[in-house]
Amino acid sequence: MNTYVTGSTIRQLRETKHLTQAELAGKLAVSAKAISKWETAKGLPDISLLEPLAAALGVSVLELMQGEPVVNRNRSANLLRSKLYVCPVCGNVLHSTGQAVVSCCGVTLPAQNISEAEDADEHHQLTIERVEDELFVTLHHPMTKDHSISFLAYLTGDKLQLVKLYPEGDATARFPMRGAGVLYFYCNRHGLMKAPDFRSATRRTAPQKIHLREPDEGDREQVMAYRDEFLAIGSRMDGTSALDQYADFDAWLAAIRNLKDPATTPAGLVPATQYLALDEQEHLVGMTNLRHRLNDYLLAYGGHIGYSVLPSQRQNGYATQMLHLTLEKAKERGISKVRICCDRYNAASAKTIRANGGVLEDELFDSSDGTLTQRYWIQNT
Repeated sequence: MNTYVTGSTIRQLRETKHLTQAELAGKLAVSAKAISKWETAKGLPDISLLEPLAAALGVSVLELMQGEPVVNRNRSANLLRSKLYVCPVCGNVLHSTGQAVVSCCGVTLPAQNISEAEDADEHHQLTIERVEDELFVTLHHPMTKDHSISFLAYLTGDKLQLVKLYPEGDATARFPMRGAGVLYFYCNRHGLMKAPDFRSATRRTAPQKIHLREPDEGDREQVMAYRDEFLAIGSRMDGTSALDQYADFDAWLAAIRNLKDPATTPAGLVPATQYLALDEQEHLVGMTNLRHRLNDYLLAYGGHIGYSVLPSQRQNGYATQMLHLTLEKAKERGISKVRICCDRYNAASAKTIRANGGVLEDELFDSSDGTLTQRYWIQNT
């Protein structure tokens, strides 16, 4: 906070409480002359007096410091008149149903009024699908440390459902539909926005069956388009054998072929097989990578299997199928106990793992990138 309490604030609040200078002085055990000096900018109250001064004037210390009393004009606590507060330092998201003074990391946070949220523009496009009584939401937006979506929220008259998102993760969420509501999201550069009316959102049909096969020269166009779609939104490209680092398809194809053969596997890595996940029309919808064995790092953080789904094809049930099919490939190689890992905050991936029999062993902090990793085992017999 850049300013200390001002004399004009003290005088305004004192007069609002119908107190004389002498009466206020009596509450603080100071002289009326001291109160006069404060109000005429000839002195300042000691910092030890701020709490009792605020109490005597019927405000919080923050209100006293900022010079603006808080008045709650939403006494019925109507959630549709909510306010959200986002900390620019740590990313915390806080919520109030009425007027409040909120601070985090030493910063007084401005209120993001739900009623004043801007409509989503062409740079903040969403795909919203309904599956029975659930909404599946995907925001096509970068998720980098400098530019990302902080949260997605579904607001009804009596409930706020909020999903916190993180840089380098996926801008996706699912919400149970309980009554008519509105979707909101917060961009760290452009602020609070409101999604279009989703009552006519597409109702998803049953997902297509997919199959796995290894890449070949004929997959050049689809594989590089896969890479481009991920890079465009800054999303992680798991299970692709570091495709994001290869602008040349031929170099990537040579690398994954070397990786499959133990004789040509680079030092520090383990042999692995790369698969493409293709739908019934042979469209590339995902990639999965099966490591033939574990090293110390993979045991701790990576696991036997990595996978990703094309951003435009997410929420179609492909991830569950991909993991199931990759487990079959692992079984063919005699891998009867499979390690699977995912980010603690990747709820969709955790659900996919559990749907395939994953049992959570523990959570482990990765100091190399600051993530908290959930570690699962799947009995694959």
